[in-house]
Amino acid sequence: MAKLNMKYVEVLAPIEEGKRIIDFIQQKGVLEVNEYGLNDSLQALPTGNVVSVFENNRALVLSAVEVLEEYASNKKSLLSALEPRRELSYEEFLDRSDSIDTTLCFARRVVQLSKSVTDLKVANAHLNSQIDALAPWMPLDAPAGRGKTENVGYFAGTLPAPYTEESLKVAINEKYEDLPLYDIKIISSTKDLTCIFALAMFESIQELETSLRELGFIPALENLNSTPASKAASLEEEINANLTKIEDSQKILKDLAQRLDELEFACDYYNIRIDKYESLSKLALSDNIIAINGYAPAKSADLLAAELEEKFCAAAQVREPLEEEEPPVLFGNNSFVSPVESVTEMYSMPGRDDTDPNPFVSMFYYSFFGMMLSDAGYGLLMVLAALFVKKKFKLEKNIKKTVDFFLYCGIGTVFWGAMFGSWFGDIVQVVGREIFGKEIPSIALWFEPIQNPIKMLMFSFLFGMMHLFLGLWVNFLQLWKQGKKLDAVLDVFPVYLTVTGAAPLAAGMIIPVPEIYAVVGKYLALAGVAGVVLTAGRSSKNIIGKFGGGLYALYGVASGYLSDILSYSRLLALGLSTGVIASVVNVLGTLPQNKVTKIITLIVVFIFGHAVNFALNVIGSYVHTNRLHYVEFFSKFYEGGGRAFAPLKINTKHFKFKEEK
Repeated sequence: MAKLNMKYVEVLAPIEEGKRIIDFIQQKGVLEVNEYGLNDSLQALPTGNVVSVFENNRALVLSAVEVLEEYASNKKSLLSALEPRRELSYEEFLDRSDSIDTTLCFARRVVQLSKSVTDLKVANAHLNSQIDALAPWMPLDAPAGRGKTENVGYFAGTLPAPYTEESLKVAINEKYEDLPLYDIKIISSTKDLTCIFALAMFESIQELETSLRELGFIPALENLNSTPASKAASLEEEINANLTKIEDSQKILKDLAQRLDELEFACDYYNIRIDKYESLSKLALSDNIIAINGYAPAKSADLLAAELEEKFCAAAQVREPLEEEEPPVLFGNNSFVSPVESVTEMYSMPGRDDTDPNPFVSMFYYSFFGMMLSDAGYGLLMVLAALFVKKKFKLEKNIKKTVDFFLYCGIGTVFWGAMFGSWFGDIVQVVGREIFGKEIPSIALWFEPIQNPIKMLMFSFLFGMMHLFLGLWVNFLQLWKQGKKLDAVLDVFPVYLTVTGAAPLAAGMIIPVPEIYAVVGKYLALAGVAGVVLTAGRSSKNIIGKFGGGLYALYGVASGYLSDILSYSRLLALGLSTGVIASVVNVLGTLPQNKVTKIITLIVVFIFGHAVNFALNVIGSYVHTNRLHYVEFFSKFYEGGGRAFAPLKINTKHFKFKEEK
């Protein structure tokens, strides 16, 4: 359907034309270059070392970009991601490429400056920790290390308990009654630590220290040969010197941030070169010839081949893919369908025999999302935000698809919210009742699910059956297209009859169903059951196998479709959760009795509460709508297993080439 047809392209050219041809193919961006079959006469081109150098250079440039983005005066806003890339011509690209080595040196300088700033900050943190360690010793007006004079030795350290000079001397004398003359000064003391300075005659200094060690003494500041205050002052000077260096380096980086554009160009340059040389490794070479092959969309393949033969000394051949080949997949849907392509891509690309599911997905996706979010006010916010972005920004293709996705989901939400009468919950009724004293009736165009959940549940099951039947119909079309016409009929229509017939019978257990529907349903179900039992085991060669296969298939239809249809009750569940939470938010805002206070509270609670409810339920609606398609819908017809079309192209983030007229 909307899955573009692919053609195989093969190019042969003199080896000296190889680089120019690859450059041309990359500019065109329509050929996926594949591995070429090698043999004794054809060898691969080794490009691993070159790619490795380019990747290292790109990593360096990316690091420099991250640094300068922090120092750039014009910080990028959240909406800057919506801005289109800057344009330049191919000639401008070549001119700027000539200075790429200079830019690489510039990037290296930026990284080195950033590293020096980081190193100086680390050094200052270490110096500050040293100053903190000196704080308990600041009252000491003598060198706080270990030393001696001609007759006296001294040392400093800590004890793991609070002491006074008297209590410490008592503790020492209890262990050494005949200790020679000594003196100990308490520098500072806390409940956990006491800093001391001790001195004694040189011949007894060791004995004094031994006695202190029995009390838990730990030597400190072994290498400090000046007073703590002097040491702290010198450390402060070193910190200030480092801060000056940091400021100088940061000023330079702020000035260099004006050249951020050069680094962004270098990022794109290396992206292009890496892609190019990775593709070169897929080519095959002989002594004189270079061979290239790959896939291109059918509408582009013949034109590409003609241009290659016209511009270069080359021979290009185009053909349809062979039966055993697996061409890549490229979607070609319209603007309404293409936004849901990302949903399919997250699951799996379609295989060769699969139909593109996106047109069918879009038929239900926006509607299911709207039923789950189910508030017209929330949907209106999505629509207005999407329209604002589309109006204000010149969106590129992929971003435009994302914005359109939320636009169509918002439209679906406005529709179902209006049908269910939910505009930011029941805010219309709440304001009328609480502020103006007037009762406002329901504004639902259909009905309110909160007031009639059973009705909503029945319609959820009905929409689910329609969704599953569409999946079965796609399976029918695929089998018919493959020439399996009997399989198409026997695998699909008995299931249609069984499920359609069982529906009114099952519904009758919950709500009253007209007798005529129950009677017709009973006969349809019996016909469907007979069809499944008699035909599902047709591949078996004996009657027992056929019958057993039919019974097993019937069990699969009964249990599988029952669970699948029940899964659509999440349409009710998520819709109710959005509405109930919105209503609770509105009630909370009207709790105050004073009318002025009530209005102010309602405004504050309204903004905050609905913002949270909106965010949570948008995520929930997205996740569960995806699940209904992945688990229930795709299982009816979709095999997947394909691979996305990945052409060699100009893959850039910051710049794009101007389109040739």
